[in-house]
Amino acid sequence: MYELAIDGEEERVNPVHFRRLKNVLNKYLDSIWPELKQNNDGDSPQNVNDVISPVRNSLIQLGDTIRLPNGYYFPAPLRLVKLLGSQYTAIIGGLSTEAIQHFLADVRIAGHGRIIENQKIPDSIKEDGAWWQDYSNWLGWIPENLEEWIIKQIGLLSSSGSQSVQDFEEFEVYNTSRQLGNRDRYSWIPPNLILAQQESGAWLCKTTGSTRYFLGEFKRGRLARERTITDKETVRWLMLGLLVYHGSSPKAQWNNFYLKVVPPIPKAIESHVLIFSFKKNAFEYYVPEQFQNHIEQLIKSYGYRFLEQKE
Repeated sequence: MYELAIDGEEERVNPVHFRRLKNVLNKYLDSIWPELKQNNDGDSPQNVNDVISPVRNSLIQLGDTIRLPNGYYFPAPLRLVKLLGSQYTAIIGGLSTEAIQHFLADVRIAGHGRIIENQKIPDSIKEDGAWWQDYSNWLGWIPENLEEWIIKQIGLLSSSGSQSVQDFEEFEVYNTSRQLGNRDRYSWIPPNLILAQQESGAWLCKTTGSTRYFLGEFKRGRLARERTITDKETVRWLMLGLLVYHGSSPKAQWNNFYLKVVPPIPKAIESHVLIFSFKKNAFEYYVPEQFQNHIEQLIKSYGYRFLEQKE
């Protein structure tokens, strides 16, 4: 993308339309991955969009690429981020790896991201603040204390939530309680299970039709109050935090090089994980063996409990 964005005559960086990027990548991929090329009927099981889109989204999330209106993308400026709990610094931005090697010779690709060992960064760059972005600023918002944040959300539900008018057939509940079964696999369950147990407390809920999320307050199994949640990241933090609040544990497991997490990790944590991994879906990541211990410690710090590795 950076090479396409460079205006050779004026030596400036311009936005690149996704169609142009796709056409260039298509030429490269067709020669090494011929099955991506659709036939005349257009019924190929996989096409170039299936390959490009997930990688593009990951690079946007990391900060290497900036999404602009009307299908345009822009390579982001270069900066360095010292990764918490790691011996590595992430190199963020749209500059090509080949170009970066001119001033950071030991840069290497890890997963979706690029890294360099802290000790291999030249002193002149270490001491120049213009190169660096703060770790927390790069990640974005993370609750300072997850349990305290959950308690605050429940307090807001009680103080400012509205009286519920939902019928029990219109919504589902994300199961975070040990009392409601499904202890090995957290999932969305019908609310009559809470009614049967006469449970009281707060649960994350979603409507079955429009998929509106809300935090619901239950009293003796019946939904009494609700507070709409519009931010998708807040939904993920509630999934994670309510498990801890209800005395359960979010779960993670290695299957050789694949890490599976339930529930899905919030985007802020995922950005750190993506530096060292390749995303398979919302729940799974391919992590090279040399980075697995670091990623495991990171995931554990947010309350995930690791199950025994699959054979």
